[in-house]
Amino acid sequence: MHRIQLIIFDLDGTLLDTAPEVALAANDALEEAGLRSISLEQTRQWVGRGAENFLEKALEFSAGQKKVVFAELLARFYYFYKIRSGTRSYLYPFAKEVVQHFHQQGKRLAVLTNKFKAGADKTLQAHGLYDYFDEVLGGDSFADKKPNPVGVHYLLDKYRVAPDEVLFLGDSSHDVQTAHQAGVKVWVFPHGYNHGEPLAASNPDRILTGFDELLQRL
Repeated sequence: MHRIQLIIFDLDGTLLDTAPEVALAANDALEEAGLRSISLEQTRQWVGRGAENFLEKALEFSAGQKKVVFAELLARFYYFYKIRSGTRSYLYPFAKEVVQHFHQQGKRLAVLTNKFKAGADKTLQAHGLYDYFDEVLGGDSFADKKPNPVGVHYLLDKYRVAPDEVLFLGDSSHDVQTAHQAGVKVWVFPHGYNHGEPLAASNPDRILTGFDELLQRL
């Protein structure tokens, strides 16, 4: 770890379990439109690839034959999710301690998430993490979301670090694919959201058991 200068964190399913508040916001929007609600378990299976992808799956389940304007439903979901962000999410054990440790070591820290930036900022602020990060990049920060590596390339250029000086911490095959395309090392946690797929199939550099294992390695 001594060579690592920049650590990039995914947010949902990596630092925090945000599925409860995502489910609530989705159901706020669905029920307002007269559609049936989704479950927390369905939410855990569908999140992680951006709001549009998630809501498409929720709408496919909820709408039946009812005609819904997707753009309007998405806008209402964003409205409710901004309100819900940070209210029913939970830090994974030792996540904050690890972030604090890296910060005290003088590492550059960034969040790269497919969540919209305003929601990411509010969630990090609610859990006392926001001020530890040099950069928070959301799914609306660039024209493309993960697994496109544009966010990683932006961070490499801004902080003038080489790919072998970067560690990406995530929870999904999209995070692994993003890191691989940018040429950076990637470690993943099994406690997050990977659409029911085995993490090992995406070939991360390491699968951690949790932040407690990572803390022991520091």
